Amino acid sequence: MPSKTWILKLATCIAAGASILATSPAQAAVAHDGSTQTATAHAGKARTQAAGSGDPVVHRACTTGDAGASGGADIYNWHGPNSTLNVKLDLTDGKADGRYAAIRLLAVGMDGSQVQSHWNKVSGYGKHKEAWGPVKYKGGINHIGVQVATFKGSHMISYCIDFGEAD
Repeated sequence: MPSKTWILKLATCIAAGASILATSPAQAAVAHDGSTQTATAHAGKARTQAAGSGDPVVHRACTTGDAGASGGADIYNWHGPNSTLNVKLDLTDGKADGRYAAIRLLAVGMDGSQVQSHWNKVSGYGKHKEAWGPVKYKGGINHIGVQVATFKGSHMISYCIDFGEAD
């Protein structure tokens, strides 16, 4: 497996941020400058066709709103929990404010285990980053999605989540 920071880790990573997955997939806590509020996360299940292929695509995307980060994932080949997924991540920083935008994949395995990838980051107004890679979790993937966040240094200012099942 390639060692890109955005590829889903195969080991369970119950680190800071993983507690988000313990809540209902449609709800998560959102941090705004040190305070915490509960907000509904978009749990979209839009399906389209991959350009030039017959593979279904699951699209996950969200934005931190005024904080300026937006991103998403196009997930190809999700035919079952043990499929090797082909994932395209997109991330954009929409503000010139000294903060940076970040995105990572989140998943829950068939056994309830929680995994997350490393943060993939970009900084600067209009800066965009795109990356492709395979994703497979040895326990099978039950839910998958993205977490998009805005950071100032190592402090998370705000985030959003789009998370759900294949169908």
